[in-house]
Amino acid sequence: MKKIGKTILAVLVLIVVILFVYTKIDKSPSEDTISKELRNWKSNSEVFQFQQFNISYFDTKDASKEVIVLLHGYPTSSFDWSLLWEDLKKNYRLIALDMLGFGLSDKPSDIQYSISLQADIQEAILKNLQIKRFHILAHDYGDNVAQEMIARFMESGSKYPFQIRSATLLNGGLFPETHKPTRVQSLLASPLGSLISPLVNQSLFENSFKKVFGAQFLPSKQDLIDQWYLICQQGGNRINHKLVHASNDRIVNQERWRNTLVQDRIPILFINGLQDPVTGKETVDRYRKIVPNPNLITLDSIGHFPQLEAPKLVQKNLVRFINNPEMIFEEPKVLINVVTTNL
Repeated sequence: MKKIGKTILAVLVLIVVILFVYTKIDKSPSEDTISKELRNWKSNSEVFQFQQFNISYFDTKDASKEVIVLLHGYPTSSFDWSLLWEDLKKNYRLIALDMLGFGLSDKPSDIQYSISLQADIQEAILKNLQIKRFHILAHDYGDNVAQEMIARFMESGSKYPFQIRSATLLNGGLFPETHKPTRVQSLLASPLGSLISPLVNQSLFENSFKKVFGAQFLPSKQDLIDQWYLICQQGGNRINHKLVHASNDRIVNQERWRNTLVQDRIPILFINGLQDPVTGKETVDRYRKIVPNPNLITLDSIGHFPQLEAPKLVQKNLVRFINNPEMIFEEPKVLINVVTTNL
């Protein structure tokens, strides 16, 4: 038995060594490899202090316009909104931050990342900017942050310091029973997550990331470099196992967050790319069963990132909904036949 145990241990050590060499752990994109678009995006970032942490955020600052708060997903950043930014800011004040642990914000390794904490940060920056009324546009992980904020509004009533005028949600883990994480995400969420996280290199990230896009809308090599660069800032690629804590939050808050989808005080629009292997058709089917008369738009050829794969379509329906949030509509299929994205 001792001999078998030593053999197993030796095999495990060998696997770790091979993975260590294969992944080239310390290699991450340098500043000179990123796109002009990301450089411009970075140049417009500001910093907000939350407790001891620096939070990167973007604000178009036009106080005369209605406000849209944009909440990004996992494992990316506010840069996901860049293809919508220029057109939307013509008519709206836009506020987007990189959540703690993401993008250009601080990425501490010694805290528990939770959706509640991320909602606290969103509320803190809105108070600091003296924003009281706003619409929400959220994606993925950001959908759960939006649900947490709506739940707080429902529970606090008139005591809640903000008025959420509407919420538009893009592909996200609204229901734990229909959320299907990628293999890498599953490993990161496992007890081996802390060992797996530093072994995820650019190649593994790119292979996993591309799989959640629609076949017609795959990201370019430059897009992938930009995304990996943002993930790697401040060693963020080593804490991904901590950021997947949202999967536990979805279970703990399952009923509470589900109630946010059926309340009638804040209008909600759900836009979903059906080619998404993580939160695609099953999530839509579940949404239809739970939400009566849903405001729902499904995109046949689009995957997990509608705002990157079909930004014009997302923008069109977001504005349409903001202008008439009381309207109930469902378009079961919006078939995309022509590539309309710049990604």
